[in-house]
Amino acid sequence: MMRWLGLPARPRLTVEQYAAFLESRAPLRSRMLRAAVFCVLVFYLGCFLFDLWLLGDVTMLSATLRFGVMLPIAIGLLAYIGADHPVEKKEIAAILVALFANVCWCVILVSSSSPGVLTYFYAATSFQMAITIAAASPFRPALRASIFTFCLNYSAIWFIEGATPSYVIQHLAVYMPTVIMTLLVSYQLEVEALTSHLQMEENEALKRELSRQNKDLARLSVTDPLTRLSNRRGTEMELTRLMAETPDAARRVVLLVADVDHFKAYNDAYGHGAGDDCLKRVARAMRRALPIEAHLARHGGEEFVAIMADADPDTAAALAESLRRAVRQLGVAHAYTGDRNAHVTISVGAACGPIQREGDFERLLDAADRALYAAKGDGRNSWRVSVPDEAERVVA
Repeated sequence: MMRWLGLPARPRLTVEQYAAFLESRAPLRSRMLRAAVFCVLVFYLGCFLFDLWLLGDVTMLSATLRFGVMLPIAIGLLAYIGADHPVEKKEIAAILVALFANVCWCVILVSSSSPGVLTYFYAATSFQMAITIAAASPFRPALRASIFTFCLNYSAIWFIEGATPSYVIQHLAVYMPTVIMTLLVSYQLEVEALTSHLQMEENEALKRELSRQNKDLARLSVTDPLTRLSNRRGTEMELTRLMAETPDAARRVVLLVADVDHFKAYNDAYGHGAGDDCLKRVARAMRRALPIEAHLARHGGEEFVAIMADADPDTAAALAESLRRAVRQLGVAHAYTGDRNAHVTISVGAACGPIQREGDFERLLDAADRALYAAKGDGRNSWRVSVPDEAERVVA
């Protein structure tokens, strides 16, 4: 960040960023402003003791302005700050009250003929500190209020008893460094707050991006890159979810294993690119043929696995036939099958049973594999359902 006279440049924020900055700091600014107004009020009222000591001739005027005028206004300001108003308006109200308090103080000093008034007027610097540091307002409102305060005090100084040009110059020698230093502090605080906000925004953006990338990695870790179906890890996660979240449905599960017929011959004859395209088309066709709640995954090579919870053997037969028909209707030519099927087809083996504990899936998978081999032995482009203790059903 470029610096000018050792000061950091004010960060450039878009309108949306600045609005977000103001919104994020609103609660803190309100609390700080309430505390500052209370402390400044106590100090302002406490200065009545200095009025009694140095300005005995205007005691009644001081009491009237400090306690009769400023105290009710300050109480109203505290109530306003505690209410539901935009913090920018609260800060403006606090600055206006501070400026009015400055006016009342000037009236007190101008009305006095005490010799101590010249010494007392050096306390004008306290109003400068109140509007720039205590109010903790943004730099630009603080700068405008400082200019107004400067004009007010140096208009009033000429009406003070005993004020001379030499005194005014001496007063300026004290007042101007206070103005400059408090404005520098106000500017520095605002720059640091803006910079911190931008850094927080960047950190949040990085966190969101990291979270997105982690989700993408998690999704990729369970996704087959070729077919965009789940891979084996995705199937394991689906089984874990099924047993943990839907134990009743896990009692009746249909497991289907589908294998592309004569795929090696297709790959050798048409090339790996055509083979990959064939697998993608087969995967899309099977995904469309299954209900949306069914889990479909690439199990390896040209083999696919489908899991349908809360289903019976009749559902298994219907799903197996649906998969077989969907792939056959693709009409992907395959002239190297070595049999009567001149197109890409699949054979499907299905098994039914519970998946409620470790080992259940492997037993069902083994049963579905046996049914698959039986379907292939029947000439492929067919399916078979294996049901424990029942005869297997087959279609060609």
